[in-house]
Parts: sequence; structure tokens; C-alpha cells
Amino acid sequence: MTINNVKNYIKEIYRKTKDQRLKDPRVCINIQEKLIKASKITNLSMPKLLSGLDFKHNDKTIEALESFLAELRSIFWLNDFGFINITPLGATKKPQQDFTAKYSKKSCAVEVFCLTQIHEQQKDKELNVYVNSDPELKGSKFGRDFMSKATEKKVQLDAINDVKIKVLLCVINSSPIINLNDIEDMQSHAQFLYNKLNWGNSYFVGLLTGASVNGKNTDVIYPRLNYKNYEN
Repeated sequence: MTINNVKNYIKEIYRKTKDQRLKDPRVCINIQEKLIKASKITNLSMPKLLSGLDFKHNDKTIEALESFLAELRSIFWLNDFGFINITPLGATKKPQQDFTAKYSKKSCAVEVFCLTQIHEQQKDKELNVYVNSDPELKGSKFGRDFMSKATEKKVQLDAINDVKIKVLLCVINSSPIINLNDIEDMQSHAQFLYNKLNWGNSYFVGLLTGASVNGKNTDVIYPRLNYKNYEN
């Protein structure tokens, strides 16, 4: 598989779905640039990178594309938070996490899932505003979908016993959550979701939005990683 396969894949999805987000040719250019950069970060050839990211070229749905892009974006999130030796593992028949990595000499397992436009909150028809648009609100659709997905993904995170750090990373493509929450909000939401999961000290919750609000990137991880805490 090559970058040209990815370009053709996106064009085919657009022809099938007519999703206007894919109409702009800069979309393919942006994805190509990210793939090249990800190849350098992971030290993988393009075919091995695409195989590790589980590029499903026969699945011509928006959901499959968003899942692929979520894993691709996760490489940059991990790199930004200080993880090294980032390796995408691809799909197997048995439970397995999406990535292995290291953080200050500690082995890590990373499982990624994506909450997309279909997980967005409903709008109040009269006021034209989103209802319960942040993940911390009790009964919000995002919160319910997050917990449901998290339960499924824990099987993959626990597939290897000797991993010291386990990261559940949620890639958020839901516009209201991205637009209405700043860095402090996202930190609060990550803490809320972490506490609600109550999985234990070796687990971490990550939120990836790729957004910047008031000049601050809103990507977060909770609890906050500290090199000094993981040296021994």
C-alpha cells in the first residue's frame, strides 16, 4: 500500500458518499503530509505504516475513513506527550491494542477509538443550540457513548499483562464538544471520565481534539504524566 492508494481511497469515498468535507483537494494533501511525518516518527516504511494503521481500502465508508485518520492522528498525540518507540500493530483475530510505545523506559499499550459526527448532541429546534454538548454533563450522549466504547476497548488494553501504562485515547470529531470546550474544560472532562471508569492507577484517559482555543491546544491526558513518576 502507498500514499497513492490512500488518495484514490478518499476519492472513491467522496464519489460514493458525496461528503463535502472530502471535496477540497487540500484534504488529500494534508493527509499525505501527515502520513509522511508519521512514517518518520515511527521509523516505518509507508507500506508497514499503513498496514499497522489497519488501512481498510475496501471499506468505502466515512466511518472507516475516520477510524483510519483517528489512528494516524494518534501518532502525533503520543509524540507530543513524550511517548517514543510508537508502533501501530494493525488488526488481528485476537484482542490486541492499537499501539505499543514507551514512556520514560516504561512499556505502554494504547487503544484508540473515535467519536464522530454521529455521536453529536441534538439541537434544541427552537433555540438552535446544542443540548448537553459537553461530555461531563450527566446523561449526555457523548458520555454514554464514551463509556460504552471504553468497556469494549478495555479488552484490547488488557491483552498484554506486563504493560505498565495503559492509555485509552478518544479522538473527538464532534463539533460542539470541540468548539465549546477550552483546555481547562477538556482537562476537567478527562478527569471526570477517568474517575467514572475507575479502572486503576495504570490506566490513563486521553482526549484528542486537534483544536486550539484561546491559543491553547485542547488535547489532554489524565492523570498528567510526569517522567519522574515513571523512572523506576
